Amino acid sequence: MKNRFLLLGLLLLTFGCRNNEKERLTVRIEGLQEDSLICAYMTPATIRDRQPMVQRMIGGQKSADGKSVEFRVTTPDDEQLYRMILAPRGYRGDGPRQTIQLFLLPGENDLRVEGKYEGEHQTIDYTLTGSPVQEEWLERQKVIEPLEMQLGMLGMTASFVQPGSGVADSLQMQMQVLADSISSLKTDYIAENPSAQLSAYYLTTIGDPYLVDSLYRGLDDSVKNGPFKAWLDLQNEEIAKVFAAEEARTAMAGGGVAPDFTLPGLDGKDFTLSSLFNKEGRYIVLDFWGTWCSWCIKGMPEMKKAYAELGNGRQVEFVGIDCGDTEEAWKKGVEKHGLPWIHVRAEGDDIPVRYGIEAFPTKIILAPDGSTVRRFTGEDPAFYTCLDSLVRAAR
Repeated sequence: MKNRFLLLGLLLLTFGCRNNEKERLTVRIEGLQEDSLICAYMTPATIRDRQPMVQRMIGGQKSADGKSVEFRVTTPDDEQLYRMILAPRGYRGDGPRQTIQLFLLPGENDLRVEGKYEGEHQTIDYTLTGSPVQEEWLERQKVIEPLEMQLGMLGMTASFVQPGSGVADSLQMQMQVLADSISSLKTDYIAENPSAQLSAYYLTTIGDPYLVDSLYRGLDDSVKNGPFKAWLDLQNEEIAKVFAAEEARTAMAGGGVAPDFTLPGLDGKDFTLSSLFNKEGRYIVLDFWGTWCSWCIKGMPEMKKAYAELGNGRQVEFVGIDCGDTEEAWKKGVEKHGLPWIHVRAEGDDIPVRYGIEAFPTKIILAPDGSTVRRFTGEDPAFYTCLDSLVRAAR
């Protein structure tokens, strides 16, 4: 499960604060030359509605001596839990400690951040007061952050190393050891402190759904129903989808018939998958993709070539199932890349979960009767070899 609190996206960009917003914290940074700060945040509501992080510029007030800038940070309300990133206007994102990361619990309106900016490396060292939970988190970060920095540096090094080489394998082993150490520090804390609110926060940063499910069961009700409840509920929803998707993959792996669906096509008319079953002995290819998926787009030329040879009313029916796009982005993507086969759009997670989709692109080959032949996750050349073999054998 992906941790969604990772990026500063390009989103809603405004300057200053809005009317009727709640002032939540004061941030004073020494050594900062600009009098503006990037503020990006998200809430359980924005994630559930598939909205990107909200990002805007906030203006600050320079001190009389010009050595520091003070910012007043607001949010639309103080009833939700906000996860927030603050960064200087010239933020590069190419090194550690370049941002201030924090969470605002419901009702917390008197937080204060004191930071010191070092211009050459664009790093910010900071302290926070006004939130006991977060003060404890920052204190524990003194142990965890160095490990996270090492992990990040190894990951950056690994990106320049030839995959499959001895050096790459060694780096992967080192990264796994560090990742396990970080996870252990968090999971040990949760297991030893089931009534601490910080345990809830740590739980939302762990990616293993089975581990999260087990640890959640051990939390006190005061934590399950505390200020992190909305985030924990959201995480539990995602875990339920992971488990359901695994069950779906298992059911389909045995050659089970693909779940039927009816989804809107490009022309607005409904398309039903079973309408292709037992249609002149043609195999069916289901391509789960999205315009936001770079690997999906990179694979489209090969898909178009396969469609030209096998589809278009010949031996194979191709069905593209768009996931995670707006209707507008989906239609523009199909037109831009000239994708001539059947296209439908899955709004929400129901269809991807029923098909056990764990990554994009995923291509599933169905036999003419709708039973599952084989699944391919990622852009895999073996898909085209398999499809070609099946068609040749059926001639």
